[in-house]
Amino acid sequence: DDAMRRELEQAVLAGPPREMYPDIEPERWTLIVDRDIWLRLAKIAEAGAVLSEDGEKRMEQIQAKYPKTNWALAEDQLDKFPYWASVGDVSELRNVTSPRRRRRKLIEWLRQNPDTYHWQQDDWRQRCRDHFATSACALYGLIRENIWPKDRGREALQVWSEGKHRRRSWRYMAPVVVNVPDAVLQALAPTVSYWLQAIAETFEDQAAHEAHFFALVERILALDIRDSVDRDIENDVDHGDLVLKAMGHPVGRVTQALLNWWDRGSLKDGQGLPEQLKARFTRFCDTRIDKFRHARVLLATRVIALFRVDRDWASQHLLPLFDWQVSQQEARAAWQGFLCSPRLYRPLMEALKSAFLDTAEHYEELGEFQRQYPALLVSAALDRGDTFTKVELAGATRSLPANGLHDAAQALVDELESAGDQRANYWSNRVAPYLHDIWPHTRDSVSPEISESFARLCVAAQDKFPEALAQLQNWLQPVDYPAFLVHRLYKAGLCDKFPKETLEFLSRMVGEQTQYLPGDFGDCLTKIESASSELKADQRFVRLSNYLR
Repeated sequence: DDAMRRELEQAVLAGPPREMYPDIEPERWTLIVDRDIWLRLAKIAEAGAVLSEDGEKRMEQIQAKYPKTNWALAEDQLDKFPYWASVGDVSELRNVTSPRRRRRKLIEWLRQNPDTYHWQQDDWRQRCRDHFATSACALYGLIRENIWPKDRGREALQVWSEGKHRRRSWRYMAPVVVNVPDAVLQALAPTVSYWLQAIAETFEDQAAHEAHFFALVERILALDIRDSVDRDIENDVDHGDLVLKAMGHPVGRVTQALLNWWDRGSLKDGQGLPEQLKARFTRFCDTRIDKFRHARVLLATRVIALFRVDRDWASQHLLPLFDWQVSQQEARAAWQGFLCSPRLYRPLMEALKSAFLDTAEHYEELGEFQRQYPALLVSAALDRGDTFTKVELAGATRSLPANGLHDAAQALVDELESAGDQRANYWSNRVAPYLHDIWPHTRDSVSPEISESFARLCVAAQDKFPEALAQLQNWLQPVDYPAFLVHRLYKAGLCDKFPKETLEFLSRMVGEQTQYLPGDFGDCLTKIESASSELKADQRFVRLSNYLR
């Protein structure tokens, strides 16, 4: 009816919410909005409803705004679907245009089709991939006429960044791209920065090429590029994986390009940063510039290398970013960057000692990388040397929340299992002292998840299984699904070696709420009985046998 039609039409005229397309430039956003509004208004009219004057006027305005676009509805109704799959020639299903093969005709085609539309397909990308010379010359021909086809240039650079034409594209197109107007570079920034990142390790080491590289870096850094992450940074909103966001942001990509360029050389301890990087990295570490936080995140991923190559610079500019007492925003970003691929480097840990221990109280702020911190803390505790004291490590571990403690317990299992044939020694010399001196012995640190991890720890101790069980038995609780534990216990051959202890272990792990007992469970009981027949009369054995039956 009319009331429902008006409500629907007003919702369509309002357009899609901006959050659906958070990281696209304004021009493409406007194009998408116009197309989506037109399509829905046209569908309403096609269904037989009479549009209001506002609806009719808006459709006419949109069609007049893009006179070269075919605004007819698809006869096969495919424009009703956001996604579809097909078998056969795609040209049968979509409005496909084909660039001309010869350079002059291709220039004319680009002049007539400078923009790309998500509802219209052509093979320009394939042309750039298969015929570099023709496509590059065509773009260059338009640029000489002071015509900058941003969409087509973006697609070409994307193709050339990933394919075999990486070096050729830089040799011939860098002198052109370096001189694009600011407005064009603003639109091309995501693609140009990706291109820089791709070619940083490969372009010829000639003065002209290097000059173009750093000139483009500076031009992108000077742009006012703001996306949803930048707005969240200004408002101190927690937006998850800062590393992933930084890697997709033009500033982050430029930073990675500089790091890739740095990696081309032979890095040595104490050699110092090259001048081309030192000044730029120093600017990146200026916390008054919010957009450079993307750069700071990626510098933090390489903090060990930067610290080793130029300790003075890193200590003065980069390491303060990790200090929670200075700025929680910056520390969150820095620690997420470092924990993306963490590694214990003793000299760095000594320099970051206070900030590293304080991070335990900010576990939830570490986002996607929060599980990495307890693992690193456990590694530091198992091989602490003279960097940390028992009291310091125990305090940090005690500060972890319940899920952080669970991650620490799981990391302890991983460390012991990775010791291979040295598990017995590793248990006696590392794990057992850790559990005695550092692990919190409080009732609120007991949970089903930690109990299961400690059960795995007992099994992983192998020949030290009786000692591990004696030390951890008060932590063990029944689990609902013990299949994995029972299987590991059986495969380790512990039922034959330690029948009494494995019976106690199984009795603690299997309770009235246990939902499923695997086939290995009966095999374990058989092994225990064979190894020590008197245990068949043990109340624990009787209970487990009856429960299994």
